[in-house]
Amino acid sequence: MKLHKYIAGLATLLATASCGDDFLNKIPDGDYVEDNFYASDAAVAAATAPLYNRAWFDYNSRAIWQLGSMRANDVYSPYNSPQFALFTVDALNSDLANAWQGLFSVVTMANATIHNVNTKSLPEVTERARLSAIAEARLMRGCAYYYAVHIWGPVILFEDNQDVVDNPVRPRNYEEDVFEFIIRDLEYAASNLPETPSATGRATCWSAKAMLAKTYLSRSGWGKSQRDQADLDKCKQLCLDIIDNSGAELMSDYHDLFKYRHNNNVESLLQLQWYASADGPWYVKNTLNSDLCGDSKMMGGVAAWSALSPGVDMLMQYAYTGANGKTKWEAIRRDATFVTPGVHYDYICIADGGYTYDGNSSILKKGVPGGPDDDNDGYVSVMNSPLNTYVVRLANIYLAYTEACLGNNATLSGEELKYFNALRRRAGIDEATSITLDDLIRENRVEFSLEYQNWYYLIDLYKWKPEKMMEYFNNQYRGYTWDEIAIGEHNEISFVSAGDDYKTYVETPYGPVIEPSVKANINAGSIFLPYPETDVIQNPLLKKEPEHYKFND
Repeated sequence: MKLHKYIAGLATLLATASCGDDFLNKIPDGDYVEDNFYASDAAVAAATAPLYNRAWFDYNSRAIWQLGSMRANDVYSPYNSPQFALFTVDALNSDLANAWQGLFSVVTMANATIHNVNTKSLPEVTERARLSAIAEARLMRGCAYYYAVHIWGPVILFEDNQDVVDNPVRPRNYEEDVFEFIIRDLEYAASNLPETPSATGRATCWSAKAMLAKTYLSRSGWGKSQRDQADLDKCKQLCLDIIDNSGAELMSDYHDLFKYRHNNNVESLLQLQWYASADGPWYVKNTLNSDLCGDSKMMGGVAAWSALSPGVDMLMQYAYTGANGKTKWEAIRRDATFVTPGVHYDYICIADGGYTYDGNSSILKKGVPGGPDDDNDGYVSVMNSPLNTYVVRLANIYLAYTEACLGNNATLSGEELKYFNALRRRAGIDEATSITLDDLIRENRVEFSLEYQNWYYLIDLYKWKPEKMMEYFNNQYRGYTWDEIAIGEHNEISFVSAGDDYKTYVETPYGPVIEPSVKANINAGSIFLPYPETDVIQNPLLKKEPEHYKFND
């Protein structure tokens, strides 16, 4: 099985480490770990630095938006990976294989780090540094398995890399065991990471508690007709602890969340950290800017080739029911996420007086950093973005708390809406007096659109309410496109037809859109993705019934 290939290549993965306090501006240095490497607290910190970037490179370099955003119908293109939106991904898809390899690279690197810290630390290494390093590794391993169970369902759990090399044909493990594994990792991390970061961008106990809150919310309804109240209560308790005690705050300007100068901001609880300078190694860079940018002028002429557009359904999410009961449109979060006709950004291409989009369609904004000079201190080049990748931020906790309060009830109102409404106030839209699960779905999709996590949220709901979510998925205008977009006086979006007789137009409440020649047909068999074919060939147990994992208490 290919897992042993990833582990055998771990020496290469670990060849780069950084012991500096700034992931962005320091070139990772150091050689592959020798027996005398772990000779100080600083050396141990250096060994965990690649867990924030290099370990995640294969997953982040492309699969992250295909799986987390395109699958949720945040974005779509008939020319760029449409199978992820249309649910036609097969086991031979190379990006699917990269996601599998990427997530297990995180697991294997985390396992190696834990083993090395435990067995190779010299007496000069303090117990505090040793436990913190192990906690960082277990946090990242837990995050990797969190994504994996949402993509494939049952996956292979392991803590000993050498055991996998020696015994590469291994069974899948049940989803309930994957969640238990994640929770154990995150609880350890929450108990052993510091309350304040040891260096800029480093994880804290609040990082682990945030992922733990999300995991309890995920597990609460996973495969159940009613969400488990004990898991909901644990989620609420963790959320309130983070809100009250972590020191994290909402950024006042939603746009600021997606500017490089606000990496590791007060709202961020955990981010992947990328080295942005052009002279750094390829495998510690965020390469997504050229994949996401549809107009090279937005990046000061730096080459970009994205054909991606917002999903038709995603653009419709920016309509909401106002306090007067009428449909209104929000612009702040939409403009921070997507570029629509006539929109102006004064913080992009600053040297040229800003950037105004003169197209008649819509392209992507979130994840596009702007030009290399005044906008980003020179830290932009082809497939090289200075932007960190959010794993979890305080807004996630606000909405997780709200959803845990809703629980199995039909509606939620009163004081428990205060965090939900805090996000709406920042977005400049009317506050709600009562909400349903549908309101939470919309709020999550709009708040985190193109942050590579909406599909994982929707999967949680599918595992709880499969009939409701299957209907939802099949009514998302998947694969539909448009000729032009018009923005009205009150920020409303209208789709405009060019009247081409070779296209089939379908009327929507917001104007005509173009029907795809092949429509998405989503069923229970296509929700979770197949295992990569090469791995299945080498490990036939991937097609067998899962087994329970043997936990070592």
